[in-house]
Amino acid sequence: MKDILIFLTSFVAVTALAQPSTTKKEVYCDKTETIISILKGDDYQETPIWFGKEKDSKAPNYALFVNQKTKSWTIIQFNKDTACVLGAGEGANLPSSKPYT
Repeated sequence: MKDILIFLTSFVAVTALAQPSTTKKEVYCDKTETIISILKGDDYQETPIWFGKEKDSKAPNYALFVNQKTKSWTIIQFNKDTACVLGAGEGANLPSSKPYT
């Protein structure tokens, strides 16, 4: 029993000290106007439902596009010239339409 307790204590201590990690992910990038027209076009019919900006940015530089019928979604990071698709998928579900306070 004592050995199990020592093992569990050691395991918890090591787990608590675990360092965060990073990863690299390939993303698709193109002209901002091209990406937006593809998302809004006949194939995806997604519309922007959310815009966000980084702390020091004056204008939005992230957007979430959703197709309410098919529940497809795409999140992009963009600037005036270039946009990159950070993620896309299915099953978009908006839990609440209440604004953040």
